[in-house]
Amino acid sequence: MAVKVIMPQAGQDLETGVVKQWHKAEGEAVAKGEPIVQIETEKVNLDVEAPASGVLLRILVPDETETAIFSTIGIIGEPGEDISGIG
Repeated sequence: MAVKVIMPQAGQDLETGVVKQWHKAEGEAVAKGEPIVQIETEKVNLDVEAPASGVLLRILVPDETETAIFSTIGIIGEPGEDISGIG
C-alpha cells in the first residue's frame, strides 16, 4: 500500500517549507527511517526520513520548491503500484 511523504511542520506558526534536495530519485528503493529528502524552513534545515520501506514512486515537489506544511511531497510504495488516486 502506498504511503505519502509529508512536508513536516518544523516549528510553530510555519505555513510553508522548501524541498531543498531529494536524496533518492524516483524508482529507487528506500528503507523505513532512511533520510530521503532535505527540507528547509525559516527556523531549521532537516532530513525527512522515509515513513515506510519500498520504492520512491513519485516526487510531487521537486528540489528548490516551496510548498505548504503537511502537503504530500512524495509517494512510497511497491514497484508498479497504482498511485493515481493519491496526491
